[in-house]
Amino acid sequence: MPSRFIRAMTLFIIVAGLGVLACDLSTLGLGSAPKPKVTILAPVNNAQFTEGDEIQVQSTSTDSSGIARVELAVDGATVATDAPPIPKGQTLFTLVQRWKATPGQHTLSVRAFNASGAASDPALVTIVVAPALARVPTPPPTQVVPPPLGAPSPTLPQPLATQPGAPSATATRPATRVPPSPTRITAPPGVWAVSIRVEPKDPKRGQFVKFVVTFLNTTATPQAYRWRIRIFEPDKRNSFGDTSPIDSTIPVGTSELASAENWRVGGPGDCMSFFARVFWIDPGSKQETEFSKPDGTGGPATAFQVCP
Repeated sequence: MPSRFIRAMTLFIIVAGLGVLACDLSTLGLGSAPKPKVTILAPVNNAQFTEGDEIQVQSTSTDSSGIARVELAVDGATVATDAPPIPKGQTLFTLVQRWKATPGQHTLSVRAFNASGAASDPALVTIVVAPALARVPTPPPTQVVPPPLGAPSPTLPQPLATQPGAPSATATRPATRVPPSPTRITAPPGVWAVSIRVEPKDPKRGQFVKFVVTFLNTTATPQAYRWRIRIFEPDKRNSFGDTSPIDSTIPVGTSELASAENWRVGGPGDCMSFFARVFWIDPGSKQETEFSKPDGTGGPATAFQVCP
């Protein structure tokens, strides 16, 4: 009887010790690690630049296990990746990443990755880049050569006598040719999407959102298109949602057209980040193709957030 009791107590102590050990292991950080955090310090939102400017994007990333790399993306496409000088990563990493500006409205996003591969939520900033104006060449200065010494002075023509009642002759000066004003946006013939604006600017959950697209038609006639806006989450290939297709006639030149106002984020939850992009629909195949920007560098993408 005593031996049976001793064996039972021994088994109880072993099981209890294993439980305590399991609890201790669970507190050693073996669970899911927190995501890194990143903040864009410069440029500020809606900053203005000119085509060809070097945009310097300054960001600060933090993570308790160390930042392994930081990626800069423009309109969803990665343009720069940088790692800290410490191979194992550093808990605080501040850097400046550069990108040469192209015309249009662009969304800059920065994401940080820690040593475990966990990614931060993207930090987003929207900038506007104006096209560079064409420079009118400055004419060379006119050099005045004085006549040599001893040269005869030029003889000025004498005015003709005018008889009373005769019409007087009027001197006619040739018209000065004014150089044409430079074109602000140049593009080959076609229909282009310059930018996308979100209305309201800061939408809330449950609120319908409208998207206003600036189009540029460089053909000689108005063009008919069926188009819509598709909404994407960062780093997701499939769209989160879209607006209803609408048929529009895009006039020659620059114009603004509004999308259907039937997209929203419903239900409770935290803030969500999105990109808005504009697509046209082929009437025959129903295939959707993204409108390109005038410089041919892809379609415009506007970042925005939907919050409670």
